[in-house]
Amino acid sequence: MSLVLILAGAALVCIAMFNRVPRLVPATPGTPRAAERNGRVAAPPHRPRATQRGPRLAFVPARLTETGRAVLTTVGGSVLIAAFFLALSGS
Repeated sequence: MSLVLILAGAALVCIAMFNRVPRLVPATPGTPRAAERNGRVAAPPHRPRATQRGPRLAFVPARLTETGRAVLTTVGGSVLIAAFFLALSGS
């Protein structure tokens, strides 16, 4: 139980600190482009990206206000303190 509370509290505090949330973004197939060198010798050749299959995880801005960040920090910190005391009690 305390491990679940630690993970939940840490997630809330991290969202408040970095102002980012994870989101599943659909994969876009990579389109191979021709290498555009235009006479440049020092430019490395362009390698096409491998196409992705399935959604990927991206961190997008959470757009939190200062009040929202304060609430998430307070709730997350309180959950971490409760998890600490639960771990000390042996539950």
